[in-house]
Amino acid sequence: MSNLSRTSGAATNGNGHASSRLPHRAATLDMFTATRSDSIRLNGHSLTVGQVVGLAKSTSDVAIENDPEIARRVGASVDFLASKVGLSLYGVSTGFGGSADTRSSDPAALQLALIEHQLIGVTPTDLTNKLGSSAFKTTEPMANLMPEAIVRGAMAIRANSLTRGHSAVRYSVLEKLCQLVQNKITPCVPLRGSISASGDLSPLSYVVGTLLGHPDVYVTVTDVSNQKHIMPAADALKQFNIEPIVLGPKEGLGLINGTAFSAAAASLALHDSQQLALMSQILTAMSVEAMEGAADSFHPFLHDIARPHVGQVEVAATIYDLLQGSKFVVAEDTEKEINEDKYILRQDRYALRTSAQWIGPQLESLGLAQKQIETELNTTTDNPLIFVEAEKRCQGGNFQAMSVTQSMESVRLCLEHLGKLSFSQMTELLNCTMNRGLPSCLAGSEPSTNYHCKGLDIASASYLSELGFLANPVSTHVQSAEMHNQQINSLALISGRKTIESADVLTLLMSSHLYAVCQALDLRAADATFRRSLDAALVKLVKTHFGSVADADRVASKLAGQICRSLEFNGSMDLDDRMTDLADACLAICIAQDAQLTVASIKSFRADLIVSLTKLYEDARASVIRGDLSAAPFLGKTKAMYLFVRQHLGISFRVGDVASGQPLATIGRSVTKIYEAFKSGAITPIIADILAHAQ
Repeated sequence: MSNLSRTSGAATNGNGHASSRLPHRAATLDMFTATRSDSIRLNGHSLTVGQVVGLAKSTSDVAIENDPEIARRVGASVDFLASKVGLSLYGVSTGFGGSADTRSSDPAALQLALIEHQLIGVTPTDLTNKLGSSAFKTTEPMANLMPEAIVRGAMAIRANSLTRGHSAVRYSVLEKLCQLVQNKITPCVPLRGSISASGDLSPLSYVVGTLLGHPDVYVTVTDVSNQKHIMPAADALKQFNIEPIVLGPKEGLGLINGTAFSAAAASLALHDSQQLALMSQILTAMSVEAMEGAADSFHPFLHDIARPHVGQVEVAATIYDLLQGSKFVVAEDTEKEINEDKYILRQDRYALRTSAQWIGPQLESLGLAQKQIETELNTTTDNPLIFVEAEKRCQGGNFQAMSVTQSMESVRLCLEHLGKLSFSQMTELLNCTMNRGLPSCLAGSEPSTNYHCKGLDIASASYLSELGFLANPVSTHVQSAEMHNQQINSLALISGRKTIESADVLTLLMSSHLYAVCQALDLRAADATFRRSLDAALVKLVKTHFGSVADADRVASKLAGQICRSLEFNGSMDLDDRMTDLADACLAICIAQDAQLTVASIKSFRADLIVSLTKLYEDARASVIRGDLSAAPFLGKTKAMYLFVRQHLGISFRVGDVASGQPLATIGRSVTKIYEAFKSGAITPIIADILAHAQ
């Protein structure tokens, strides 16, 4: 493929956006970098999704930024509230929510009562024995616990919010929140039970219960050897010399009345979703190559000038660049006579040709979602709030996490759309009536006894159906709660959890797609090698059997063209039948060149042609099986992903159990390796490196 630059000529679209300006890609690569931060300092204003993911999964050096201004504003809010104790203040001398008509002159008791009535979640009764009894169960008891990454992220987000000094929670309490993250003390928090209206009350109450050293709140402690132990919160605090807290007049409410769990779940979901959006572009480029598709679908004119939506321009630019140097793609459309390519599809199908128009809007939606979540990470979300500078307390509803819900609903729709594209591209590769000459189901041996990727087709349909179900909004299921005080509630944590689930399902689908496209690329390499060897073999056969034909080269070229066209329609046949079919398709051309040919010479030519074609094809396929031939030299900038699968993960071209004569690692085992590379982050540097070097 020629190296056509997008920045030459008309490279600026009608909205004034340079085609080289790729906001989603740049922002996502920056997010990847942030996840690897060695230390994170909280100041209430600069926490990012990448940092939350980093501290949630690995980074332990989390602390409040060493800034006297933070301590001053936090202390000022505490002092302001202290000056008002004794007055009728919501959450300090009144009941909570629908019970705000009650009064108490004992703020300490009131805060404990708040925590007590929110410690209501279902957790295993014996948390110290994770396996429990030997009885078979329909559900795993530990599945009722919030993932540790969400809990760690939530604790840091809550501390970050409280540094803003609007909540009257002491600085020392914020430090102890950070100590829990630093020492890998993770409260065992119930997975369900929050409607994210007055914040995530119940989940955060387990964090507060940990700080209190509550005897029936448990934590997971990760030791220096990375082993996990479950123990009572009080024991963990003692082990790490952390003094349990005593709640101040508004500290119970200030700690649990916030959106931290929703924001943590959303951050983790968004990180994975952004990575999958990048992967969608890489998979599309690989699929274009495997299908010998057209680079013109991503030509700058179509996107930068004709339809300059920012996301579409970015995707087209990325894929166009990834295809540079590929020997499989059609670089530019060429004019042909009407009968020259008769019965051959004139352009790529929609899953390839309109992929930039399909992925582009998803990038725009994901970008908006990231802005919404990063705003949420640096906000104050409890009630009431203290405006120290104006000596005013404000009663409102910043805990209503609808911004988080809305962003997550949008992200799940994006994931479904990306899944639909991946499924369509993958199933086109598997279908020998659509895949331009590859064997049915991408069989590495005889299709009659090798159904290789057929099961992946079925499984991926299941994944896509589940993605479609998960794409439904959560927010349409709101119920009036808490004495009809919380008549509307965001359900943001549920929405975030479902988005994490959706991203996981799409990861399964894309893992299957990546596995299949690598197999397809190797088969395409074999196919290309076979086609390249045709001319010389055919010239020799024509001269041997039809010496009277004046122009053997011209006849051989016509025969080669017929063979290549016929290859697109017989991919379901075993090799002998397929080569026989190709030979039969050539006979009319031979007769048309010389009507005087004898029946004997035609029969002899046909027999030798079948033998020759069979050997050429077997040799090409055997080269792939032996590892002498791979797709790598044929690929553009997607080569690094192909090599990651083949070399780093050790997933080789699959011949099949029947052809190999012995059971191999299952297809699912290979797909699992790819899935685990996504989940562990091993694939992330590959994605980042490919796209960082793209123009």
